[in-house]
Parts: sequence; C-alpha cells; structure tokens
Amino acid sequence: MSTHPDKTYAALTGTPAPRDLAWTDFIALWKQRAEAVEEESGDRLAVQMNGHRVVFHRPHDGRVSIEDVERARHLLAATPTPEGSGSLLVVAIDAEHARIIDFDLDATDVEESARTLTDEDARAHHLRTVERHTGRDDQQDLLHFYDQVAVALRADGSTQDFVVVGHGDGKADVAVQFVERLGIAHHDVAARVVSIKRVDLSTATDAVIEATAIAAVRAR
Repeated sequence: MSTHPDKTYAALTGTPAPRDLAWTDFIALWKQRAEAVEEESGDRLAVQMNGHRVVFHRPHDGRVSIEDVERARHLLAATPTPEGSGSLLVVAIDAEHARIIDFDLDATDVEESARTLTDEDARAHHLRTVERHTGRDDQQDLLHFYDQVAVALRADGSTQDFVVVGHGDGKADVAVQFVERLGIAHHDVAARVVSIKRVDLSTATDAVIEATAIAAVRAR
C-alpha cells in the first residue's frame, strides 16, 4: 500500500474537510481502495465500494469540490476498512464528558441514507461515558475529570491501545490536556495512546469519529 493515497485518505477523513484536494490524488485513492472505478463520459468518475455506488464530477480547476469531498467522506465512513477486523478503541473527549467507544470492525457496515450519516447508523460498538459533574471552571476540576477517565480506561483490565479524539486549540485543547495528564499521573494508560486527532465533536457522527481514528492508526 503506497503512502500517498493513505495521506489522501487521512485528509478526507480528518477535520476540517479539505478544500484543496487534487483530482489526481482523489482518483488514485479510489483506484487503491474501491472495488470498481470507472471514468465515464462527461468527466464523471463512478466509484463502487461494498454495495455503494457514487458518481463524482471532475472539477474545472483540478480541485475536488467540497460537495464531492463530503460525499467521499460519507462513502469512506460507510465502508469497513479493507484490512480491519476486531475492535478499535477511541476516547472522544471535550470539557464536559468523555465517550469511550469500542468499535466492532467486524459488524455490519453503516448505511448511507439521504447522504447523511447519523449516530444510529454507526457500526456496533460498546460505549461508556464519563461525565464531568461539577463543571467548575478551574484546572483542578479538569484534572479530576481526566483522572476519572483514566480510571474508566483501566476498569475492565484492558491494555488495548486507543486513539484520543477531541477539538479545541491551544489551552482549550482538552484532548491534548488529557493526554498530558496521563503522562504525568497515569503512565500505564499514557503508554496506550496511539494518536490525538482533532474533530468537531459537536457535529461529528460516530461514523466520522471511527473513520478519523482508523486514519490515525493507518498513519502510524
């Protein structure tokens, strides 16, 4: 598997959605991953993956349109990883709560409906949630919250590696703060962190979170 299509995949499944993706890189990605790719008349590109068929349109400026980027993201999220099986552990965390999601990569793939993926469409997974109960705007309260998440990650005796997904910048980047806290106070859990990825959790579906985490694992 070449690295260039993998970088295209990571860009497509990351946040924010790419607005300068080259059409040639877009085609190369599908030729590597799709079951069938056909360049039709009228500058159309037909892609088929796991029962889904989507037609993209060649742009005049050589850059994939944002509409086709979104359609590509949905198609990739609706498709199991070609080499994936087993499970994928993800911690989706913001300043109020953390969702510990164990995605089942062998479950039925998500279904696309009206080109929109919802949480209910996501592949089977186990979910635990840790809430930040007090909500006080101080650092000690946040540290206590991070410690609770670390305890939850140890609770079942799991040693599975995981991807941390969150959003924010600078001092507001909760995902980065959480991993820093793990490095200081929870070395065993910190050793299991594969990557930190930025996603707008207020709008991201489970399918997008899963696809983002898969891209992070592939990029290692």
